[in-house]
Amino acid sequence: MISGDSDNRAVLAENLRDLATAEDGGHLHIDYFPGHFYLAEGSLPLVVNSPHGGMPGW
Repeated sequence: MISGDSDNRAVLAENLRDLATAEDGGHLHIDYFPGHFYLAEGSLPLVVNSPHGGMPGW
C-alpha cells in the first residue's frame, strides 16, 4: 500500500515516471533515512528496476 499526502505521493510518482522513461535502464532505491524528503519513518525499502533493464549500459 502506498499512502501519504498528495505532495509526497506526487514526488514518488515523478521519480517512478522518470525511471520508466529513462531509455538506458537503471533502478531506483527507495529507502527511508532520517530527514528523508518524502518518506516517513517506518517506510519499507523498495528497489524498482526500469522496464528498459536493471542497470544502465555504459
